[in-house]
Amino acid sequence: MISFARTAALISCAAIVVSCSDSEDTRFPPYDNTEEVKAYWKSKPDFFQWKTPADLPTSLKWENATDVPEFGDPRAKKGGTFHDWHPTFPPTFRKVGPDASNAFRGEHHDNIEIGLITRHPDEDVWIPGLAKEWAVSEDRKTVYFRLQDKLTFSDGHPIEVEDFFMTFFVMTSTHLKDPWYNDWYTKEYAGITQFDDRTFSITIPEPKPDPIWYAMIPPSPRHFYRELGPDFPARYQWRICPVTGAYVIDPALMKRGRSITLSRVKDWWARDLKHYRYLFNCDFLEYKIIASQDKAFEMFRQGQFDYYLAGLPRYWYDKAEVPEIYRGYIERHMFYNEYPQVTWGIRINESKPLLENLDVRLGINYSMNFQKVIDVDFRGDKTRMNSTVSGFGKFTNPDLRARPYDPVKAREHFAKAGFTKAGPDGILQNAEGKKLAFTLTTFNSGTITPIMLRLKEEAKKAGLEINVEGLDSTQMYKKLDQKNHEMGFAGFGAQPPYPRFWDDYHSANAFKIGKDGKREIVTDTNNMTQTADPALDPLIDQHRKAKTEEEVQRLSWQLAKLIEDRACTIPAWESPFYRYMTWRWVQWPAKGNARKSREPMDAHMFWIDEDVKRETKEAIRTGRDFGETLRVFDAYQAKQ
Repeated sequence: MISFARTAALISCAAIVVSCSDSEDTRFPPYDNTEEVKAYWKSKPDFFQWKTPADLPTSLKWENATDVPEFGDPRAKKGGTFHDWHPTFPPTFRKVGPDASNAFRGEHHDNIEIGLITRHPDEDVWIPGLAKEWAVSEDRKTVYFRLQDKLTFSDGHPIEVEDFFMTFFVMTSTHLKDPWYNDWYTKEYAGITQFDDRTFSITIPEPKPDPIWYAMIPPSPRHFYRELGPDFPARYQWRICPVTGAYVIDPALMKRGRSITLSRVKDWWARDLKHYRYLFNCDFLEYKIIASQDKAFEMFRQGQFDYYLAGLPRYWYDKAEVPEIYRGYIERHMFYNEYPQVTWGIRINESKPLLENLDVRLGINYSMNFQKVIDVDFRGDKTRMNSTVSGFGKFTNPDLRARPYDPVKAREHFAKAGFTKAGPDGILQNAEGKKLAFTLTTFNSGTITPIMLRLKEEAKKAGLEINVEGLDSTQMYKKLDQKNHEMGFAGFGAQPPYPRFWDDYHSANAFKIGKDGKREIVTDTNNMTQTADPALDPLIDQHRKAKTEEEVQRLSWQLAKLIEDRACTIPAWESPFYRYMTWRWVQWPAKGNARKSREPMDAHMFWIDEDVKRETKEAIRTGRDFGETLRVFDAYQAKQ
């Protein structure tokens, strides 16, 4: 990664230490939205309602999943510090607003927070979370929840029903500068009702195949968001939001620009509950900021880090030829999972000159030799992803196939777009002498850069010039968010159970009409292809409102095919497993990990065994050999 990011991290962190250590941030004038919140609730009497327990439907069938098997491992030990690394310091600690969807978000939010109820990581069933019981109305439009008896945020404040009411004030506020949340919380909910101190319901506008997926809104601590106002992004840039999960960023352990440490919440409300008592076992999670993967691997070998995600062949094969692995101090793991794939691929910005031309986009598709990347760079360990909605089971269109590398077909499409003559360097030109050249923005890393350079060389055979622009990951995602790229290579995590098309391809996330009546680009959305197709929008809206899984499947297949026809997204690769290395003192359940996990650390099922750690360090000192260990967990491998 480039030095600018390291400098920015150092500058930013100076502000972090100040703003996180004081309850009141002196850089901003006092602000209290309490009356504004009450007025907001009062202005929508049909949406925000307060009733009594007598108003609860008598026909409700309350569930609590008492018969669902527990996950986690009873052998798990509490304590210790888990040492890991991260390539860049995050641009913000906010969970919403500009730059909130950064690469560190999962470490302090997505993989930490506990929802109202949770999908069991091994079974296709719901289990308790913040709510101990739940029920679904007969019309599948309302979900009722009863909160756990003793719930608190990480700062000790109780979690109350009105914290869920507060979520709508927060998420619909224009002060967020986050149009996705504004739209979702405005359109996808029809009401919230409190029945008593622990019981409330969420109502959605239309029935859904499983309305629970939509009703699980998070609580927003009222005391924390009391200052949400016009300066929200700046005021809350480095504030640490109280969490419902087991870990929270610890400002006292922050090292300026060098590391972020999360501490396990004392007296966490779920520490002794079924499904949670064997998880979140370490006392501390420390993430050091290391820009270089190779440097991070060497620090891992030295025992400074406990874990290394080794999906790339150079780490799994070449760099694994070391005594620490041969002697069993470091163990290797390979786990087959079942989870929607990260959407690695190239997003073509249709709003940029020439790229609005379908034949140009088709030519670019046929110019990308991802199969050679898979065969050479990944040594055949990956397979070609055929669709950016891969891994959603029956909702993934099985008939889609990614366009293969074919320079002849590429030139045919480029010719249709007017690029018929090759210049002295072999790059095609049109009649005006305009070169067929585009900038491909991506990560500046020792892993991705060589892959992009290989694509660049292969594209020349089709008469296409690719200028590779490598940026720090924070800068790269910022550029894509602002829609300033021509082509962007990146990967985005997907969530079950259904593909989402509105986020990535609806015109509402591409353009808006400005005050002067002219079309303006909408920034900070996931529509990085700037797709704005009047034919797609109605189908996307239907998909969003689909009432049955059959309808979701039909529309998912149809939309995926239409998007493939646009050639605006070029899928890259996928894998049915993940591979990782850990020092032998990092212990795992006997079955390896959670079936529905994207990466090894997501489910927080591991623990540190201090006795094994002492044994291992003594073995290193004395030369004791435990023998090489490779564990393959293939119980969830797809059958051929």
